[in-house]
Amino acid sequence: MPTISLKTLVDFGTRLLVRRGVPLRDAQYIAEVAVTAEAMGVTTHGLVQLTAIDSQIGKSIDPARQPAIVRNKGAMAQIDGDGSIGQIAMRLASELAVAKAQEHGVAMVGVGNTSWIAALSVYLLPLAKQGFLAQVWCQSSQCQDCAPIGGVDARLSTNPIALAFPTGGDPVVADFSTAAVSMGKTARLAKAGQKAPHPVFMDEAGHVSDDPTVMVDAHGVRQAGSIQFWGGQSEGHKGYAMSLWCEAITALAGGRTNDPQSPSRQSFSLLVIDPEAFAGREYFQKQIDHLVAWLRSSRHRPGYNKIRLPGERGQEAYRQAEKSGVPVAEPMLTQLNALAAKYEIPVLPAG
Repeated sequence: MPTISLKTLVDFGTRLLVRRGVPLRDAQYIAEVAVTAEAMGVTTHGLVQLTAIDSQIGKSIDPARQPAIVRNKGAMAQIDGDGSIGQIAMRLASELAVAKAQEHGVAMVGVGNTSWIAALSVYLLPLAKQGFLAQVWCQSSQCQDCAPIGGVDARLSTNPIALAFPTGGDPVVADFSTAAVSMGKTARLAKAGQKAPHPVFMDEAGHVSDDPTVMVDAHGVRQAGSIQFWGGQSEGHKGYAMSLWCEAITALAGGRTNDPQSPSRQSFSLLVIDPEAFAGREYFQKQIDHLVAWLRSSRHRPGYNKIRLPGERGQEAYRQAEKSGVPVAEPMLTQLNALAAKYEIPVLPAG
């Protein structure tokens, strides 16, 4: 697999997006987000952002449009992202939420009707590194991936959630679907002809299955099945409740709850908390450091040699990528270089 430096990939993504009409500052930010996700090993939500944005420009995305603040009061704000690029809407939401959290202790910013923002953890890591606690709830208006408990027909998207908070070392960061598995991973399993390790899918008759092709075939064509919520057969009502919370937050933010007749949009709400406004940052950090040490003091299970925190592996992968480059799968490299040829920019090296 070719390995390409972070800088080379960011420069490539920036050039590509600028050629597609994205302002330079925005293009560089989007490229950094995409490359960071890829470097952290989130390949289903990494460099694919560049191809996704390219395919949406001129359709559901205006590359030059900026998200607009439509309500701004106290510790809250609402942003209309309609027609702008989702990553830029998230940047604005983060900047606004940090400023408000510094003033009020807690801030919540809702963003309605923007485009796919991909890996949520990438946006929360910088906030946690600044000493904040952060959480984001996200929803897609048109995706039909998960059936309601007791139902067969998919009615909700995989509705992801992410959270992050600082520790004395790497921040804790977790990013996951309210479904048992993401659509990206489902498609990857189907394309590779692999089964899921557990029966996390349901076919169109409502029978549980470990076969991802009941959901999407090897060519990426959507089928009539669905993904179960996290918790599966016995505890799926918990993931279902959290997915509904994402829908409620979407309505709060001015977005569209799930409706296949509505425009394809993604909406989210970002919560940022400054621990200084509560027990104080020093106290918070002392307690978290104690907790981490307590966790790591546990005996190891057979096959394990370390107690890890959520997000630790991805941050280690990013540091390795800083030294030796980012592994880029051949199919992704082919797609990106096809766009390079199309828009007459330098291609990426083969390795």
